[in-house]
Amino acid sequence: MADTKTSTGFLFSSAVLFILVIWQCECTEIIGGREAIPHSRPYMVALYLNQEKFKTICGGVLIKPNWVLTAAHCNITEKTRIIVGVHSLSAQESQKQIIPMIGKFQPKDYSIKTFDYDVQLLQLSKEAVLGTDVSVLPLPVKYKKLKPGTVCETAGWGTTTNHRNRISDKLMEVNVTILARKTCAEKWKSILNITRNMICTSEQNEVKGTCAGDSGGPLICNGFLRGLTSFGMPECAIPGDASVYGKLNRNVISWIKKMITGVSSNVF
Repeated sequence: MADTKTSTGFLFSSAVLFILVIWQCECTEIIGGREAIPHSRPYMVALYLNQEKFKTICGGVLIKPNWVLTAAHCNITEKTRIIVGVHSLSAQESQKQIIPMIGKFQPKDYSIKTFDYDVQLLQLSKEAVLGTDVSVLPLPVKYKKLKPGTVCETAGWGTTTNHRNRISDKLMEVNVTILARKTCAEKWKSILNITRNMICTSEQNEVKGTCAGDSGGPLICNGFLRGLTSFGMPECAIPGDASVYGKLNRNVISWIKKMITGVSSNVF
């Protein structure tokens, strides 16, 4: 898997596919979850653009002091505010650090049509100051297959129902359950191919999960970062539906490590 340094537009390629980004205030987010304890997820990053008639929100993960991992379909520009140490988007929190981006990188094989390899690296202009409220979430040292039924965690900002038209001011979190890829592929077969670079979650009896505004946020299983929120059905958190995450498998992890090493040594 090679790499590219690129920028992308806002991505709404299908009426039935719900990309988990906020766009022009058509906003939804964690459903059926709870407010996170402030700064209890110190690796969380808010990628936020707030203009008079235009708002976007994606999540991200601080994996190195000057590197953020998010979804490739998140449209990150020079106007996007990259905020670490944040719980409330509006509050004047002393922990907040706003750091400009100097580079963004996507796998060559990423496709907005297929959402394969939906991962993006953001290089920050300086290292975040680490401490209790800001820290990194390391990549997995070893990759182990997740068994269906494994309970994982995810978090993000946005709205908390399918029918509210503004993002959540505070970080929300929710538990989600891993779904077998074969079962997930069956649910999505008329819309999109579920590849080996994707991982799915589904709740059979509960109204909870991710939605727009959560894109790029972490899927954490057994304490390890295993994926990034990618896409879901038009109406979020419907029992039996499947949400999809970009999987941090061996190929993706290898690409991330090579990119960080190459850019840091000015070798592309």
